[in-house]
Amino acid sequence: MANLTNVTASRRALFTLIPVSLAAGLTYWLSWRTTGSKASLCTTMTTEPHNVRQHPTYWFNDGSIVVRSRSMSNKEVCFKLHGSLLRRQSRFVQRMLDSEISADSEVLIPPELGVQVQDLTALLEHLYHDTPLSAQAPFSHVAAILRVSSPDQLDLPGVHMSARAYFVSMFPQGPQPFAHPRNHLEEALALAHSYQIPSIRKGIYYSLVTTSEFEPEDDDLDLENSIKSNGLPGSSSTPRLVLPPTDVKRCRSLMTGIVEHFTPVLFTPPATPHMACTDVFADKWMLLVITPAISDSGVCKPLEMLEQIKQIDWAAEGLCVACVREKTQEWTQEQEDVWEKMNSWLNPEGTKQSLV
Repeated sequence: MANLTNVTASRRALFTLIPVSLAAGLTYWLSWRTTGSKASLCTTMTTEPHNVRQHPTYWFNDGSIVVRSRSMSNKEVCFKLHGSLLRRQSRFVQRMLDSEISADSEVLIPPELGVQVQDLTALLEHLYHDTPLSAQAPFSHVAAILRVSSPDQLDLPGVHMSARAYFVSMFPQGPQPFAHPRNHLEEALALAHSYQIPSIRKGIYYSLVTTSEFEPEDDDLDLENSIKSNGLPGSSSTPRLVLPPTDVKRCRSLMTGIVEHFTPVLFTPPATPHMACTDVFADKWMLLVITPAISDSGVCKPLEMLEQIKQIDWAAEGLCVACVREKTQEWTQEQEDVWEKMNSWLNPEGTKQSLV
């Protein structure tokens, strides 16, 4: 009797487990069929937990698609996003969702596109209005969105056009003096080359020559070679970008042209139609112009130095009104001449193509 009871109990347990197992199996199959086995990897994190992770911010429970991308450390990051937003904005997402190679609810960003997780995160910060593009946005944010929205990456035409406009606004041009983001000049020049923005390149070259050490050092070259061979180093700091040889050659040519042209202008007191005004320049030029220029490397900064000269109160130093007006116009014209001559200085003999 006891054995019969045990058999009966076992059969009841078996009949109870069968529908439960079938239901669990059906649920798993439906989940796999809907999101794909790879998407479930992002959801459960049970396989390769050290190489795959959900993004801490852009994983929405009500999201309709999973976007997978690799970070700079070669770890895969998954985003669960709202498909209608991405499909409307991104031609790449449209193509992937409409293709047969992509599951209905998953987009895999091919590594060869070069999309970095940091750039994709910046794009989502803009699309979800957490950190939208604006005139106050930092360079790194604008540059990231410019890259990831480009036709070569996720192809968001409207966003790319907006990012390009903000990027250009960060780099005003001469002949009046201007200020650029000093810590990002090499990256800015590379972006201007990549996305064919010639209108700002001349000013960036000028800033490189006048405010930075554009010549690559041995440590920079060693680091660049290491990155090319092994990927980014483990350090959290961003390595200094190294200018390619063609850009270094242009910078050298620009510096040589500036110094050769501006040295006689800077170190020669100007003449005037009036002897008394000419004597003022002869007496004051060393103190008011040459000495400050020597202390601040003014010979390499013609636009800024000429502006400083214009701002001196020459009338208070003894110049007549007519001479002050005449010389101010001449110094303004000299700024324009320098800016124009830069076109030839930036295209030294031996460069492959004209820059400006």
